[in-house]
Amino acid sequence: MRVARVHIENFRGIRLADLRFAGTTVLLGDNNTGKSTVFEAIELAIGADRLARSQVIDEHDFFGGAYRGDEEHPAPKIVVEVVIAGLDAQHCERFRNNLEFWRESDGVLIGPGGAAQAAQPGVEPAVRIRFEGEYDQEADEFTAKTWFAVPRNVDDVPTSECRSSDKREFGFLHLRALRTGSRALSMERGSLLDVILRTYEVRTRMWEGLLDRLRVLDVVGEQDPEFGQILTAIRDAMREIVPGEWADAPHLRVSELTREDLRRVLKSFLATGVPGYAAPFQHQGSGTINALVLAMLGLIAQRRAGRVIFAMEEPELSLPPHVQQRVVDKVRGLASQALFTSHSPYVIEQFKPEQMTVVRRDAAGHMSATPVLLPPNLKLKIFRDGFRTRFCEALLARRVLVVEGKTEFVAYSAVSRRAAEIAPAAHKRLDSLGWVPFDAVGDTAVAPFATFFRGLGKTVATIFDQQEPVAKAAIEAASDRAFEQPYPGFEHLLWAEVPIARQRQFVQWLVEQGEWPQALLNVLPSPNSADDAYAAPFFEVLRHKKGNDYLTLFFDQCEIGHLPATIMRILGELRLMVEPPPAPPAPPPPPQLPPLPIPII
Repeated sequence: MRVARVHIENFRGIRLADLRFAGTTVLLGDNNTGKSTVFEAIELAIGADRLARSQVIDEHDFFGGAYRGDEEHPAPKIVVEVVIAGLDAQHCERFRNNLEFWRESDGVLIGPGGAAQAAQPGVEPAVRIRFEGEYDQEADEFTAKTWFAVPRNVDDVPTSECRSSDKREFGFLHLRALRTGSRALSMERGSLLDVILRTYEVRTRMWEGLLDRLRVLDVVGEQDPEFGQILTAIRDAMREIVPGEWADAPHLRVSELTREDLRRVLKSFLATGVPGYAAPFQHQGSGTINALVLAMLGLIAQRRAGRVIFAMEEPELSLPPHVQQRVVDKVRGLASQALFTSHSPYVIEQFKPEQMTVVRRDAAGHMSATPVLLPPNLKLKIFRDGFRTRFCEALLARRVLVVEGKTEFVAYSAVSRRAAEIAPAAHKRLDSLGWVPFDAVGDTAVAPFATFFRGLGKTVATIFDQQEPVAKAAIEAASDRAFEQPYPGFEHLLWAEVPIARQRQFVQWLVEQGEWPQALLNVLPSPNSADDAYAAPFFEVLRHKKGNDYLTLFFDQCEIGHLPATIMRILGELRLMVEPPPAPPAPPPPPQLPPLPIPII
């Protein structure tokens, strides 16, 4: 059993999305691309207790906050459809009137009329749950319901409501970042403890008796020498205004509590290591809370024989790398399907490339998702070996800057950082613009990697040394923007564009710091040599230390006038790709001449 497809309309930052999940999946993307919104949408449709909340949706859940209609347009609806495929015999029997069939190979849903195709290979029973939420202007409230997509009446409207008891059969549980652990052992609806009680069909019978005892509990009253004196004075003053039987002394009680109040108030306590003292569970360390969450998830999965779907946001929070990996492995082992979001390379590398899905959202709110399929020139071993150092950050970014080698990888980041430090009003760092450099490890790999990242929906720019026309054309075709450095190598660029006095200062500084390479002692000029004599040592040390941190040391000592013009020009154009200049103001309308007088005949 698994979520096979999710269709979303007008929910939060998503105007339209249609996503497929082959099984266990980790969603990748920059911040604010809508990954968590996808999980929230799934919960709207199949979360067993989501509709039990006092207000399921509000104004901010509608795309762009637009929830009202007008005379020409009806009020917009939030629509979420979730296809759950791979149903077992027990599910098929329970939902026999709601069954459809899912063909995984092409993501096609076959309705009840296509039962003849159900026996074909790769076709499996499924149900489709539809959530609809909208604003009822007459009642001035938001309404929400969930339905099975079939059966439908003659007007093509679903007729079978999907209730909480139905949704519990799917075992969907959304584990939100930070919030799951803090609520795990509370009695609030939807907490892990509440889910476990419902899963094990345990009915708590404590509410009525506890409410009765609390309503008569006098927290403080006349027996208190100070507080009681005030209450008595208030009572005596009231009796001068109203009949005595109306003016009983006020009491401070744990009053006006309801069952829902108690759910929010009651907390579980755990030992703290101090003999005889326990503290609320949310005050425990993050390791203890995460262990608690995993233990409770295990109870849920054990009761349901693994027939559960977990959606977990950022399992890496507050955890060291080895624990992050253990949490992911544990959750995947418990569930029939596990969905994750993450920004941690230690978490993401636990998944196969085809289990990684890159999501993106354009300015109009349209979301798309692309699985990570390695191109023929990228072997799985290279991908895995370089995942933490090369691939992960690029997969999470919106914009990828593919450079041909480590020298450019270091240099462009260092120059952008230094320029922004010196003149923040005029320059920005690459990372603040959303650009992530990627080392292609050779000019022949620039075009293939640009094609790979562009196929994942990234904006891709490339930087490379002088190329033959055919190679240059291939890189340009694979890029949103291509920048050719007009030199045979990066050392030649610095040699030609860095002021000679700055070259001399850097060489002398390396010598003074004891950092000058022993292998290049023979190229050092005599101390009183002219500036020109330091050009060759400057070139040689950059070539000798190719891609080394020497570049960072050098650029950190530069002022704006020392930074190479080619790099500064390319950085400026990269910024314009992200922050285009404002359109010039429209010219003022021409002055209107007064009408000519009409001659009188």
